[in-house]
Amino acid sequence: MNFIRIQCKDFLQYVFVPLLAALMPWPLARRWMQWWSRRAKGPFNEAARPASLIAPQYMQIGDVQVFAYSCRLIWLLDAYDFYLSITRWPRSWWPKHVSQSGAWPTDRPYIATGFHHGTGMWIFRSIAQTGFDSLLVSARWLRSEFIGYPLRYWYGRMRCREIERVSGRKVAMRPNAREKLMHSLASGTPVIGVIDMPPRMAPRGQRPVRVIDRNISFPEGLLTIARESKVPIVPYWIEFDLQHCTRRLCIGTPLDPADQAGTLQALADILDAQIRRTPEAWFFWPELPRWIEDAAHVDGVENGGSG
Repeated sequence: MNFIRIQCKDFLQYVFVPLLAALMPWPLARRWMQWWSRRAKGPFNEAARPASLIAPQYMQIGDVQVFAYSCRLIWLLDAYDFYLSITRWPRSWWPKHVSQSGAWPTDRPYIATGFHHGTGMWIFRSIAQTGFDSLLVSARWLRSEFIGYPLRYWYGRMRCREIERVSGRKVAMRPNAREKLMHSLASGTPVIGVIDMPPRMAPRGQRPVRVIDRNISFPEGLLTIARESKVPIVPYWIEFDLQHCTRRLCIGTPLDPADQAGTLQALADILDAQIRRTPEAWFFWPELPRWIEDAAHVDGVENGGSG
């Protein structure tokens, strides 16, 4: 595929389809995104294809074509949520087709801990509605990793800026983010991070956990910071009704970071339940084969077969 074709495809999936949906009334936007997602070579099929090949090796997913459709739809909903956010300026705005279950602590700071599963824009508005800013910790967004894909780079940069606008704080980029997180918690500002990071992406301080009947590993860095700052870990996740394209932001019970092994497995159990509920929403299927292999070298992990 030549450069121009790549840019046209990226414009379709990262700009045209989700942005136009964000400008439509919700019933029309839902049908618009479902229509595009049914196209086997439509937006985000590049992401759906490897997930459709890998996921059946690790769990029963049913009809692969339906699975791929749902993958494309969830990726499209994620982009739609971004454009919905930037076209609705007030931090307090919230759509009727996104609900919330549970509540954030308001008496102390915490580390909100999620996963690469589901759409992620609503957590920032949810915390903002409690009257607090929040600080996201993220890998650094490097132009060198997007050679040949400039639209993807700028789309990611725009998402970062929108997160900073809604959260009220600049994103803390890895590496060297520890001091910023500690300072944020000390000042009473919640921190947001994701825990399902394979050794390839977070090689230091991995601990064994079990997810979808496989032994993998999670990094313990967020728990270490929470323990040193004397704040809880508060899990969150997104649940879907893909028929109606509705999402629910779920906020779990605070967990004790001092029990690192127990808390990491409790987080892994939440991810396990959500993968089994909506396997199409896990963005890290392509990482799983190497993740299992790399985790076998983490202390305390002994992997069995894949069957």
